[in-house]
Amino acid sequence: MELVTLTIDGKTYHAPKGMLLLEFCASQGIEIPNFCYYPDLTPQAACRMCLVRIEKVPKLATACTVTISDGMAVTASSSEVIEARKGMLDFILGNHPLDCPVCDKGGQCELQDMAFEHGAVYAGYEVAKNAKEERRLSPFIAYDEQRCVKCYRCVRVCEDWMDVHALTKVFRGTKEVIGFYGQDLHCEQCGNCVEVCPVGALLSVDSRFKSRPWDMREQQTTCSFCADGCQLELGVRGNKYVRAASKDLAGINGEFLCAKGRYGSAYISNPARLTTPLVRQEGELKPATWDDALAAAARLLSQVHAKQGGCAVAVVGSPRLTNEANFALARFGRALDTPHIAHFRAVELGDFYAHLSAPLATHDDIKQATTIVQIGGDPTEYSPLTGFAMRYAKRKQGARILVVSQRATKIARRQADVFLHVRPEGESAVVRALFEEASLAAMAALAGVAEGDLRALRDAIATAERLVVIAGREVRGAAWRAIAQIRPLTKPEATVRLLALADYNNSAGAFDMGLTADAARLAADFGSAIRAAYLAGADPVGNLGDQWRSALSRLQCLIVSELFMTETAKLAHVVFPAMSYAEQDGTFTNQAGQVQRVARVVESGGVGRPDWLIVQSLARAMRQDMNAKGSASALLADIATEVPGYAGASFAAIKQAPKGAYPLARPLAAPADLDELRAALREQTALIDGQAPHDERIVEMGEGLFARGTLLRHVKTFDDAQPFWEAHRGEWEAMNLESEFAAAD
Repeated sequence: MELVTLTIDGKTYHAPKGMLLLEFCASQGIEIPNFCYYPDLTPQAACRMCLVRIEKVPKLATACTVTISDGMAVTASSSEVIEARKGMLDFILGNHPLDCPVCDKGGQCELQDMAFEHGAVYAGYEVAKNAKEERRLSPFIAYDEQRCVKCYRCVRVCEDWMDVHALTKVFRGTKEVIGFYGQDLHCEQCGNCVEVCPVGALLSVDSRFKSRPWDMREQQTTCSFCADGCQLELGVRGNKYVRAASKDLAGINGEFLCAKGRYGSAYISNPARLTTPLVRQEGELKPATWDDALAAAARLLSQVHAKQGGCAVAVVGSPRLTNEANFALARFGRALDTPHIAHFRAVELGDFYAHLSAPLATHDDIKQATTIVQIGGDPTEYSPLTGFAMRYAKRKQGARILVVSQRATKIARRQADVFLHVRPEGESAVVRALFEEASLAAMAALAGVAEGDLRALRDAIATAERLVVIAGREVRGAAWRAIAQIRPLTKPEATVRLLALADYNNSAGAFDMGLTADAARLAADFGSAIRAAYLAGADPVGNLGDQWRSALSRLQCLIVSELFMTETAKLAHVVFPAMSYAEQDGTFTNQAGQVQRVARVVESGGVGRPDWLIVQSLARAMRQDMNAKGSASALLADIATEVPGYAGASFAAIKQAPKGAYPLARPLAAPADLDELRAALREQTALIDGQAPHDERIVEMGEGLFARGTLLRHVKTFDDAQPFWEAHRGEWEAMNLESEFAAAD
């Protein structure tokens, strides 16, 4: 990094050559006001608030677009500059409504702050106000165009971060507004445009008019949906959920959140939540006290355990439970001496972790990669932060992206340099070709891809400087082990990172805590070899179908711990009301091997209990010794002692870790026997139907992002999303923004 010398207000500084002047001033505590600048967005110079005087430049310059050069002399606080900024602020306020008392942004508005700090409003402009009703840009986003200050942060987020290009500037001058292409806002509805809006122009539909900023209590915690593990701030008023936000966070996601993360947590305050234990009496579930429910559950489970042993009992946890809850469930299962300690999953993380030849890839690793290989999976839909990191690497590092997929995902269509569109199960053929060059032509034909593309993939891995390999749920069997063992195929000096895209927010943690069996494979044993089951946070009937209804209805004892009366809970003999992630302390482990905090922000009022406490209370009622602990932090201390890789993990260590993410020490495996691995790949590829047609369907947005699982079924904003499109289609057509935009140009 080349350092150059410059002066700012007469003081000498040394700064990196080419750095934005505004960013350097901010790093030195030199305040330069701005609206349109935003970290990691392309410079815009729209608001002109960051004007400075630069020697030998004939007019005032915008600090957000000027890069530092040697010998530069800058004046950032002269009377000329201050008056110019006041004039710009007056211009911005010329058409801005003074509706602060009713605007949701009041108290957190950058324009308010700017007016107080830099304003001396002259009111020199007489411009007709754009007095229009707000309108919806999407089911999640409301737009009040008269409040817009034309900073274009939202447009650039849509382009730079999301690569959606849905938002644009429409019309000119004082009539300019933010619009969208076509008849609707065709994007992932992420809401990041709302997050970066400096004023109340863009607002989240679900949180408008619910609270003033000073009436909210906010707590940083970890998202309960996908396996990326984004940090967010939950805001509550009283004891009710208001919103989730990511502004100014320093977590692994910065200010990025997907639609589920931003709008999906309203379920925590849904009145349909279970509020009391239920016990089946005379064929019906009826309210009971905690003591009575625990006694009934202990009696039923003890009867099966005493007569038929531990093998007749299954303990099933969930990847949406905390590590502490799943750890307690695994302890309970071991106390009952059952081999059926499980959770539902589609990705065999255990096989992947057992054969790791390189460390797991964090999102920072992905952002710095020069070559990214994605085999199966769809990060945009199922792990949005991973998709964001891939786009960042492409945009900032010029990374080469190669995608192997059965369908044309968004990244395959928009970011990939090479897209190998394989036929069903074709991923294993591609992996075999990577490890067995002699079979490359045959495997290209079997997978249904061009031989040149397959060779390009092989060469990219062999020559990469900073390589990240990402594998998704379509990868199976020996191909999982082979991808985990890809290190021998790379240059010795290359930096290599690996990532398996997990199913849910705590899939990695559930496996680590000892829930190693796949619950889906136990379906045939339920009601036959397995006669009793404890299910915590799992709804196989609602999510997997009636085969599970039949299996669970045959049990002598079914105990369920849940947030809502799910289809599975309706079959139970005893139902316990559990706490959501927002009502308890604990940890989640994301797919990158980072342990992050779950922190209580909502008080349950004694209605529900954390899953780890419920199972410990049940064990006590059964007189089973499972070394119970009385707090989440105490359980985490045991996890740090007993679970490989978690040594040193504690709430304090997580808080002190960079970005609040404590890195696990997952051990690397010894090099695999390549002959044995190739033989296994040959067996697997022998099962591929070489005549199977390719799946030509393009992956539509929302196939994974809006999947209505156990929790999202109880979020009204998502209930409203689908009907919204048809209800507003005629209205958008009447606006005819696309043709108006074309005419304005």
